[in-house]
Amino acid sequence: MKSERTRMRATTLVVGGALALILIPMLFDEPATDYQTLTVAGSGPLSNERVMALQAEIQQPLGQSPTVVDFDQAVPATDLIDRVRQLASEVDADGYNTQDGTRFGEPILQEMTDSSRVLAVLVGQRNDLAAARALREQMRDQGYEAFISAVKLEVGGENSLENIVHRVAIGPLLSHTDAEQMRDDISRANNVNARVVEMSQ
Repeated sequence: MKSERTRMRATTLVVGGALALILIPMLFDEPATDYQTLTVAGSGPLSNERVMALQAEIQQPLGQSPTVVDFDQAVPATDLIDRVRQLASEVDADGYNTQDGTRFGEPILQEMTDSSRVLAVLVGQRNDLAAARALREQMRDQGYEAFISAVKLEVGGENSLENIVHRVAIGPLLSHTDAEQMRDDISRANNVNARVVEMSQ
C-alpha cells in the first residue's frame, strides 16, 4: 500500500515536471506575427519623385539598336530542292536506281574490271528473300561479313517477286588476290559458283 502511494506520487511528479517543461517556455515567447498587418520598414508607397525617376530610367534609350541579319545571311541558299528532284529522277517509284536497278541505299554490285578498287565476293542470288537471308546467315556463321543487295532485273518494270533478285555477297575487299582466294574457298566449302564483282555505293 505504501509502495503504491509512493509510485503514484512519483508518477504525478514526473507528469507535472513534463508539463512545466512544456508550458513555462511558452510564457516567455514573443507574440505570434500577424502577417495580415505586417509592414516592412521602408516598404511604404513610392513618392511621386521616385516614380518619375524610375520611369525616366526605364525610358532611356538602349544605345545602339540591335542589327537584324538579312534573311539570306541567316538562312544560306541551298540546293536541296534541286538535289531532291535529281534523286527522284534517279530512283523509280519502288526505290530502285533507274541506271543499274539496285535498291536505293544498298551496295551496287557490277562486273569487275582491272581498274576496280573495291570488290566483293558474290556468293549467290535468290528470288526469295527468306532464302537469301538464310544464305547470308550461313555465310555469317562461317565468319564472313555477308550482306544482301536487292536488284530489279527490268529497270522501270513492275516490282514483282520475279523481277527482284536478292544478291548475297561478302565485302568490301580491297585486294584482288584476297578476293579471288575467298571466292575459291567459299565455292569449295559451300558447293557454289561464287564470283568476284566490283562493289560501290
